[in-house]
Amino acid sequence: MADVQALLPIYGLIVGILVGLTGMGGGVLMTPLLMLGVGMPASAAVATDLLYSAPTKIVGGWQHWRQGTVDRRVVRDLAFGSVPASLLAVGVLAYLQSANGKVSERWLEQFIGAVMAVAATIMIVRIVQRFRTGEDEHSVSGWQQRVYRRSAVVAIGAVGGFLVGLTSIGSGSLIIALLVLVVSLDPKRLVGTDVLHAAFLVSTAAVAHLFLGNADFGVAALLLVGSIPGVLIGSRLAIRVPRTALQFVLATLLLSTAVKLL
Repeated sequence: MADVQALLPIYGLIVGILVGLTGMGGGVLMTPLLMLGVGMPASAAVATDLLYSAPTKIVGGWQHWRQGTVDRRVVRDLAFGSVPASLLAVGVLAYLQSANGKVSERWLEQFIGAVMAVAATIMIVRIVQRFRTGEDEHSVSGWQQRVYRRSAVVAIGAVGGFLVGLTSIGSGSLIIALLVLVVSLDPKRLVGTDVLHAAFLVSTAAVAHLFLGNADFGVAALLLVGSIPGVLIGSRLAIRVPRTALQFVLATLLLSTAVKLL
C-alpha cells in the first residue's frame, strides 16, 4: 500500500494535466483509476473522487465568478434539479449497501462502466461533429439563440446530479454535453457556468458520501498534491496541444476501461 500511496500524487498530476488539456471531468478519469489502479472498492472510489474534486471545483467556480463567465440563472436551475437528485442517489446507494454490500459494489462497478461508456460515446460524437462542421476545437458548439426552457435545464440537472451522486461521473462530461442542446451561451460562459454549478453539486454529493464513511481522506489529500499543479500545467499547454486528437484517444481509452468494468 505504501508503494501505491507514493504514486497517488503522480496519478493526481496526470489526471490534472489531462483535465486542463481536454476540459474533461475529473471523475470520468479518476474514479476508474482509483478502482483499477489503486484497487479501491467502487463506493470508496466514488466517495474519494468527490472529496478530492470538491476543492478544485470550488476554486474554479470562484475564479469564473470573478471573471464574469457565469450565468447565474442556469446555475440556479441546474442546482434545483441536481442537488436533491444527488442526495437521492446517495440514499439509494446506502440502501443497497445495507441490503447486500458485495452485490451493491459489483452493481455499482458495472453502472460506473456504463456511464463511462456513455460519456466516451458523447465525446466521440462531439469530436466527429466538430470535424464535419469545421468548428474550432477550442470552442463549444451549440450556442445559437434558443428559447430558455427552465424545465429542461432542471431536468438535465436532475439526471446529472443523480449520476454524480452515484458514480461521481457527469459534472464535467455529461451535463455540459446536454446543456449545449438547450441553452444559448457562448463557450466561455458555458464552461464557467458548468464549473460553478459543479462546485455546488460535487460538494453536496461529497458531504453526503462522508456520512456513509466510504471516503479516504488520505488518498484524496495525496491526489490533490498532484492535481492542483497538474491542472495549471494542462491549462497552459492547452493552447499548444491539439485537444481534439487527445480527446479522441482518451475517449477510446475510456471505452476500453468501461468494457473491463462491465
